[in-house]
Amino acid sequence: MFNDDLKEKLEMVKCFVTESRELLDDVEPQIIALERDAVSFGKIDEEILNAIFRLFHSLKGAASFLDLQTVIRVTHEAETLLDIFRNGQAVLEPGHIDLLIRTSDFIRNILDTVEQQLSDEGFETGAEVIIDDLKQAIHAIEGGQLALDVAGSETDADTSLDPAKGAGETGENTPHGNLEGMNLSVVPEMTGRFVEESLELLDDAERALLVLEKTPDNLESAGQAYRDLHSFKGNAGFLAYAELEEVSHHAETLLDRIREGAIVCDAVAISFLLIAIDVLRDGVRQIENNSIPELSGKQEICMYLKNMAGDAGEDASEDERESESGCLEKTGSFENWQLEEITKEHSIEEDQKQETPAHGEAANAGERQEPGAVKEKRPGQQQVIRVDLEKLDKLLDLVGELVISEAMVANNQDLKGLQLDRFEKSVLHLDKITRDIQEVAMSMRMIPLSGTFSKMVRLVRDLSQKVNKKVSLEIIGEETEVDKTIIEQISDPLVHLIRNAVDHGIEEPEERIAAGKPESGQLTIEAKHSAGEVWITIEDDGRGLDRERILQKAIERGLIIDEERDMKDEDVWRLIFEPGFSTADKVSSISGRGVGMDVVKRNIEKLRGRVDIRSVKGAGTVFAVRIPLTLAIIEGMVVKVGPNRYTIPINSIKESLQPTGDQITCLPDNQEVVSIRGELLPVIRLHELYDVASDCRSLDSGILVVVENSEKKGCLFVDEVLGQQQIVIKALSSYLGHVKSVSGCAILGDGDISMILDIDDLINSAEGVNN
Repeated sequence: MFNDDLKEKLEMVKCFVTESRELLDDVEPQIIALERDAVSFGKIDEEILNAIFRLFHSLKGAASFLDLQTVIRVTHEAETLLDIFRNGQAVLEPGHIDLLIRTSDFIRNILDTVEQQLSDEGFETGAEVIIDDLKQAIHAIEGGQLALDVAGSETDADTSLDPAKGAGETGENTPHGNLEGMNLSVVPEMTGRFVEESLELLDDAERALLVLEKTPDNLESAGQAYRDLHSFKGNAGFLAYAELEEVSHHAETLLDRIREGAIVCDAVAISFLLIAIDVLRDGVRQIENNSIPELSGKQEICMYLKNMAGDAGEDASEDERESESGCLEKTGSFENWQLEEITKEHSIEEDQKQETPAHGEAANAGERQEPGAVKEKRPGQQQVIRVDLEKLDKLLDLVGELVISEAMVANNQDLKGLQLDRFEKSVLHLDKITRDIQEVAMSMRMIPLSGTFSKMVRLVRDLSQKVNKKVSLEIIGEETEVDKTIIEQISDPLVHLIRNAVDHGIEEPEERIAAGKPESGQLTIEAKHSAGEVWITIEDDGRGLDRERILQKAIERGLIIDEERDMKDEDVWRLIFEPGFSTADKVSSISGRGVGMDVVKRNIEKLRGRVDIRSVKGAGTVFAVRIPLTLAIIEGMVVKVGPNRYTIPINSIKESLQPTGDQITCLPDNQEVVSIRGELLPVIRLHELYDVASDCRSLDSGILVVVENSEKKGCLFVDEVLGQQQIVIKALSSYLGHVKSVSGCAILGDGDISMILDIDDLINSAEGVNN
């Protein structure tokens, strides 16, 4: 039993940490956007402000569920400060923005400890500092209004029990009045996920209540129902479904009193709680049908739940007590006939819904659905489940094995030479299905770049403040999806490129004005899909790269000689990726040590990607990062060299040809080159590189495959091109050590092993020999 409880808590904490980090990732860009609008336009964007408030509110609600008191206290004070701005009582200043970001960072640090220790203990001292700063900001704003607010605190406390009237001291309920006009942007995916999770929570709460009805002393079931309704309320509040939030609040309050033993759990209490669940479920179904929830019987059920919980007796005002007393005189105590009437009303509604499944759409249009018609799934209605990443990795591994097995069947040597028309059609059909399965499996691992890009908003803000520059960041294509493994490895290179753009690329405001540019620099991050790759470009409108300065530094370090000054711009820009290379006059805390750009190049090349640079002095610089969509399966061209077969990634191949004698030239250093449309390309003899006996010795008797990386081109000399096929990348065993110019291996259809060539390393090796 103990192990089960621990496992359940671990799962709850894991879910809390994941969702909280997502909330914080959303908070930071919103805070910075709020600051931008306040500075640029001199006013606060109410929609963004409400969204930030809602995110902190949701974070506090989730922390309350796990009794994380430090997080609760910090988020509560942040809510209080934000509420002052929402009510128009003060003007937002840069100091407030910094304080909110500090609060966000502090909570993020706590989450790491919560994930390991299942509690937020040990952060009390840091929390007191943050809370004191928040309180000081609040008191500084309120000033002379403190006495007035204290005098009115009792009224606020009274209304806190009713989410339709105001937010309570615990901050667990959002004022209904504040929800109106929020105009929060709710995407269909969010609505679909809300519907699915809400129905699961309500079903779970219903089961717990039925158990509680049979065993009224079962506090565990009462606690389960309470947690389910608490989670439901938080989700409904986040999406501004005020009526759902209100009903679930009163049901949650009654269950809380039952948990505490303040109220005896009897059949009447269970019955009204079950009716409340029916009301909530009806509202969720309306949302599922793309309708605004209108809860029939909401007023009555809220009043009954409130009276049963005893909320009206102690805290309500005199007028409220008289009003509720009158209601009780009219309705009497909770008699069976009242319960039957409410139950009957909801039964009729359920029957009507079954007869017209599309009500909310067809009913509003005055239409009737034909008997036996199938209800169509509406746009935006999605089914979402969470799957452990290890399971997705296992699935992708199995898909890789399926691709290998399909190739083995198609290339079975026992069937070679036989005329098997039906078999060949079946193989083609199997190949199509295999590719479809592969695409679906790969898409399951794809996640948008928005999470990575949103972190850059905060990075640019902090860096620009640190170097006293004004920088405007634009993000394009954040919905572009990439394999999760690539997402995890691309973040650091992007951070390095952005740091260099802000520190070195964009000029100081005075320099920009003198050059006729706007005072604020422009930094653009864009992502898009292109030819099986993801292109991420980072562009600034700064001073651009200084060709002469780079060349001078390269000569001083011995990277090039003075006679090579006339090299192409592209070659000059590549020099900044050399280890330890820097043109900065002084080292700052941001950059200037020359240890960043070479790391960028290495990390991107590990992903089988590349970086291209375009720059115009005085106009700006563009870094274009190209990376594959996935690291698991690629399209490759299989070539034969003697008895061995090698695989060339298809994205690296430009063309293949059989050269003539007049195209081939041997340089004084014995490096063979071939002339293709006026361009001399080095020839790489694979049989010499890997010491194998080749069937072809002269270049005009074999095949040249022209390949390229981000910098150079080269020609691979092979005996024969066998064909293109999907290749599942397998890592080389560690005991083999480093194999020159090989990035992995693949199992071919006949079971043989094919080495996957590392084109970057091959071309660079040939260039080194040539130099």
